[in-house]
Amino acid sequence: MTHKTSFATLAVSAVIASVAGAASAAPDIPCSTARLVVPYGAGGGSDIHARIIADAYNRLDVDPQLQVINITGQGGNKGAAEVANADPDGCTMLFQHEAILASYLTGRVDFSWDGFSPVAMTNVEPAIFAASPNAPFSDLDGLISYAKDNPGEVLAAASIASNTHFILLQFQDSLDISFNIIGYEGGRERVTALLSDTVQLGQVGESDGRQYFPDQLKALAIFADKRSDTLPDVPTAMEQGHDIEISMARGVLLPGGASDDLVALYAERFEKALQDPAAIESLTKMGSSIRFVGGQDYADWWADQAAQWEKVARDIGIYMVN
Repeated sequence: MTHKTSFATLAVSAVIASVAGAASAAPDIPCSTARLVVPYGAGGGSDIHARIIADAYNRLDVDPQLQVINITGQGGNKGAAEVANADPDGCTMLFQHEAILASYLTGRVDFSWDGFSPVAMTNVEPAIFAASPNAPFSDLDGLISYAKDNPGEVLAAASIASNTHFILLQFQDSLDISFNIIGYEGGRERVTALLSDTVQLGQVGESDGRQYFPDQLKALAIFADKRSDTLPDVPTAMEQGHDIEISMARGVLLPGGASDDLVALYAERFEKALQDPAAIESLTKMGSSIRFVGGQDYADWWADQAAQWEKVARDIGIYMVN
């Protein structure tokens, strides 16, 4: 069976040019070091991506410099809320992905993407699903067959009300199967659960794939239009007869109410940072593609994604916005 879905795919198909015309007078930022908040633990995918990008930014030798800060808890919501409530003075930023939408749509928080001032999308990463060492399936068709024969028995790891949760819900809905979804704080915790056979299914990043495939985890599929250069042995879902593409887009957001000049300044800087050869090499090895989308274009992307995700939440029956 071939099933086509546009859920969690990027509406942006090409790198969008720099925000036109940085402000003529640089805004005053009242700190020598700005916090780039990662709302997940150290060592996970978001943390590693943030540190690569922050290092490239700091090599621009501009003020303020960036310091990555991990604020964990509530599936990413604690750190996101801290940034949402911070002063929009340029001293605090959030490095996050579509989990903002998932948390809002499922009623876990009362703020969405528009509670922030979007600065720059930095990179996108296709989803990869893996099975635990002793899972009773070794490929995508095997998973589907087992899940159909044993409804609700496949234990699947996700960070509840995050993008990984939405992806699992959409995945099972599109293929007419069901999982028993178990909640974990972040990517590192999900991978640990997979490695220990605590769960049988989970989403992993390419860096985890390179570390654990094929000896410790079984690669089921990458949800992209082609195989990864760094994981060439992992088949796409399309190759296995399921026309599904799922990607995660990470980026930087200031607290809501940040001035246009401040957004433009940071967007210009992040665009330059993403041209850093060392950052390009490191992100590519992580399985990410650099994709800069700045300022208003990034805000428009969020608005488009929010509309798509709300439809999914309503269709699946998990829409909980008051």
